[in-house]
Amino acid sequence: MAKFRADHYLIAEFEQVTDPKDTGGRVLSALKELQELKDLAIVSKRMEGKSWQEIVGRIDVPAGSKAFWAMIKKDLTKREPYHLFIRFDMNGEGESIDDARANVKAWIERSVVPKIEAKTSVKTIKVLQPNEVFMPKLD
Repeated sequence: MAKFRADHYLIAEFEQVTDPKDTGGRVLSALKELQELKDLAIVSKRMEGKSWQEIVGRIDVPAGSKAFWAMIKKDLTKREPYHLFIRFDMNGEGESIDDARANVKAWIERSVVPKIEAKTSVKTIKVLQPNEVFMPKLD
């Protein structure tokens, strides 16, 4: 089977985020249950009066990967309508690029989503290709 670049994003809205550090810790705990995610670490970030948590690491899959990155924040905005944003920077195997993307999406939905749902209070969760991510017009 051929290997293709098959990046995906996971975005989620939680019922409530009162403490991004606590929510980030629960997301990290869920992600650590996945054997494909390696070297995960959480860090607190702050800029221009806003704060958030970031989880960084790498993805170890046979098709190859580069990095894993997640952001957990307290507030929803028009520009960023989510509490959790995860980038899966990885390759997928398939007969075509569409097959590879479908395989990566299925892996995320089958392996990652249930772990996050089990440890957090998810209101909505979506797995998207880069062209499906909401891109607001900036003023």
